[in-house]
Amino acid sequence: MDIALILIGLGFGVFAIVWYRRNDRPVWRSLGITANRWSALDILVGLLIPFVAISLVFLAELALGAIEVTDGAEDWSGLGGAIGEIIGYALFEEVLFRVLLLSGLVILFRRVAAGRWIAVAIVATAFGAMHLTNPNATLIGAFGTALGGVIYGIAFLATRALWLPLFLHVSWNLSQAIWGFPVSGTTQWPGWFTSTSTGNELLNGGAYGPEAGLPGMLARVLIATLVLLYVKLLWPTGSIARLEFAPDPIKRDVHAVGAHAGARPASE
Repeated sequence: MDIALILIGLGFGVFAIVWYRRNDRPVWRSLGITANRWSALDILVGLLIPFVAISLVFLAELALGAIEVTDGAEDWSGLGGAIGEIIGYALFEEVLFRVLLLSGLVILFRRVAAGRWIAVAIVATAFGAMHLTNPNATLIGAFGTALGGVIYGIAFLATRALWLPLFLHVSWNLSQAIWGFPVSGTTQWPGWFTSTSTGNELLNGGAYGPEAGLPGMLARVLIATLVLLYVKLLWPTGSIARLEFAPDPIKRDVHAVGAHAGARPASE
């Protein structure tokens, strides 16, 4: 990964933290590093939606003759390590791109019309461009990866928490590996099958994987739609235009809460 991009992400993260502190916001919750009553559901939804989408991609590419399917891994002894790697990569990227970089950009564009969408687009572009250094990378593949960045940005800002984007990311990569696809150009993880691209790369993404093919990109659109539907069900008054759904984290004043109507003090 480009060290300059890491430094930029860290810089925007520091900017966000300073802004939250100076504006009396709870830093950890504002950065999305929090647990709430929706966290378990976010994890479940995050795991389920991409698995269904990638399963549909597998069936579509198989029906179109775009992949040749053979037996998968025989040795599953490294499965735990592979899952750990997938989670580790996803966690690092989500912290860098969503928790730090996106948080800072949202503050920077807070007074701009559609500022949140602009921030999501900028971060998604950087996310896709970073993957140009992957094996077998192409501009089309980077665009497909950037669509994933849009999904994770939407999920992060809509829920104001890390859980949904993180597990959408984990499940997307893990599901590709399970069905034997390359994962953003890499084939290092075992799967149920080995899915080898045949024919037109616009249908299968070639050696980069489904992200560079039309079925994979359509799956990204499906996931984005389902994510927006999910957050709209949780917060019906939320706005897609403003990309605002979950309530804004606000630091509670323990003394003020305790003094109000004899209420018990609230804890942070």
